[in-house]
Amino acid sequence: MKKKLMAGIIVTLLFASPIVMPTITEATSVEELESQKAELENKSADLNSKIQSQENTLNNLESEKANLESEVEKLQTDIDAVVLELKAQEQKLADSEAKIEKLKAEIEKLKDLIARREEKLEHQARTVQTDGSSSDMVELVLSADSLSDLIGRVGVVNQLVSANKDIVIQQESDKKEVEKNEQAAQDEKVAIESLKAEIEVNKNNLVAQKAELDDKIIQVATKYDMTESEKNQFVKEQAVVATQTSVLSSELQEERQRIIEEEEKAQAAAKKAEAEAEARAEKAEAEVAKASASEVKQTSKSSTTSSSSTSSTTSSNSSGFINPSGGYNTSSYGYRIHPITGVNKLHGGIDFGGGGPIVAAQSGKIVFAGYHSSWGYYVKIDHGNGVQTLYAHMVSGSLLVSPGQQVSQGQQIGTMGTTGSSTGVHLHFEVYVNGSRVDPANYL
Repeated sequence: MKKKLMAGIIVTLLFASPIVMPTITEATSVEELESQKAELENKSADLNSKIQSQENTLNNLESEKANLESEVEKLQTDIDAVVLELKAQEQKLADSEAKIEKLKAEIEKLKDLIARREEKLEHQARTVQTDGSSSDMVELVLSADSLSDLIGRVGVVNQLVSANKDIVIQQESDKKEVEKNEQAAQDEKVAIESLKAEIEVNKNNLVAQKAELDDKIIQVATKYDMTESEKNQFVKEQAVVATQTSVLSSELQEERQRIIEEEEKAQAAAKKAEAEAEARAEKAEAEVAKASASEVKQTSKSSTTSSSSTSSTTSSNSSGFINPSGGYNTSSYGYRIHPITGVNKLHGGIDFGGGGPIVAAQSGKIVFAGYHSSWGYYVKIDHGNGVQTLYAHMVSGSLLVSPGQQVSQGQQIGTMGTTGSSTGVHLHFEVYVNGSRVDPANYL
């Protein structure tokens, strides 16, 4: 880029020279010479200013590139850590599933053994009922011819009773073992479900971190107005930096790519739905703003009606929402000068300063959990009845939920951070009703 700039300057000066010299030669007065000199000096100063500006831009670009490479390396390390954790979790999941299969096989064996024993005991009982009774055993003992014969017959009876008693005891023991194994299998199933949910969250974090990485690279490329080919080359350079930083084996890198592609499809669908909802919300907000402007011109009667309407809305405090964080309110809902762009714009939520965990304001289903260039890492929850909440600017990699997951009120979903368009650690909290943003204060 520097070479192109300097070449342009040299060509400009060469073309300018033949025009300037004849003008000086043909000058007829000192005033004209002075005027031409001043004009040339102004052009030279302007040119130098542009050169200096370009130099500053290039220096800033080099600095931003260095910072970006550092961030790329850090994010890639985080991504690698998630992939390794996923691999370990998936191995643990496979081990748990194998354990359940083994327990199932043992349970089936024991149940079969118990069934055969019960059949044997029932057969013996039927034999006693049809072929003899307890009096037969007494007669067997009493009909002994001698003491030794008596002792022998008593021993036979004892063996029969003892054998049946042992069978009954073993039967009870095996039944308890079946119950124990069934409980162990159930506990393992619960652990598996928990592990699967954890894997989904980690996969979701992996894709969100990849989205943040790509967004940072594109932002720097766009900021310095690169051509399409320069931008593509820049993106490739950063991809090389990421690859060189990675400590994953080729097999794990392929696995990472598979996970990313799989999750990106789900994220794309969620983003599309989110974009449509945003468009509807903006349209609704524009209509509300227009209606508000016309309300100002209404009579005092309309004012009274409006007051009673506000009172009715405030009663929605009984909606059962809780504060999404323990932080303090730093910025309320309404129009304000944006701290980054300096534009007077609607602040569509409430900001909570401080730090710490972010929790679900009410139970519901996760609609989106990922990364956005403005909101940073954020989560959106659907609470039913057209009500949704949004939680933005979370710490990178702190997402504890994934799309489709059910969450309970007060469950932690992330940690307060400063990702996206943010000037400091805080939570930006929004409430949507039928797609339109409303003041969250009425719900907290």
